[in-house]
Amino acid sequence: MADRKTDRRSMKTKSAIYQALAELMCEKELRQITVQEISDMADIHRVTFYKHFLDIYDVYEQLTKIILSDVGIVLTQHGEKTSAVFYHDMLNYVSAHSVYFKMIFSPHNTSGLYQNLLKMFIGIERLVLSEQLGSDYPESDLTCVVRYHVNGCFAVIADWVTTGFEQSQDYIVKMLSELDKGLRTYLSSRNR
Repeated sequence: MADRKTDRRSMKTKSAIYQALAELMCEKELRQITVQEISDMADIHRVTFYKHFLDIYDVYEQLTKIILSDVGIVLTQHGEKTSAVFYHDMLNYVSAHSVYFKMIFSPHNTSGLYQNLLKMFIGIERLVLSEQLGSDYPESDLTCVVRYHVNGCFAVIADWVTTGFEQSQDYIVKMLSELDKGLRTYLSSRNR
């Protein structure tokens, strides 16, 4: 029973540290953030910080792994779902972890998480479209379409996050799903 309390307490502390780092990275670059700032914002002592992490870069690296893993799980189900269901699931994750995505899309985030997410989306999208279109579809066309689609989706989601979720989630899901219909029409016309 004591281990369970310790695990829960440890998870809660780590979560507070991740949250503090993300909030600070919305205001400044990672290299400008101190352990003391994170500790103050997370309402913990510096010693507690060092019980869990080596430094701020370790926090960022661990947070990056969590986000990439979670998003990867949602992405792997992409081909099995309609666009609307996929976008609904993805935006649920984004809104539930809004502080992390504010950090990701912040102009102060000069680290590689944004690029890693982009690469992961492009890779999964390429696999999904390759399966749907078949091996006869020209590779250069597929590359262009995938990059266009993924970067466009990222731009819409980034705008949604950075404007404080002004539009409803349902509106964004509908918009992205409608844009996907146009893309599918284009792809089917090119595949004849």
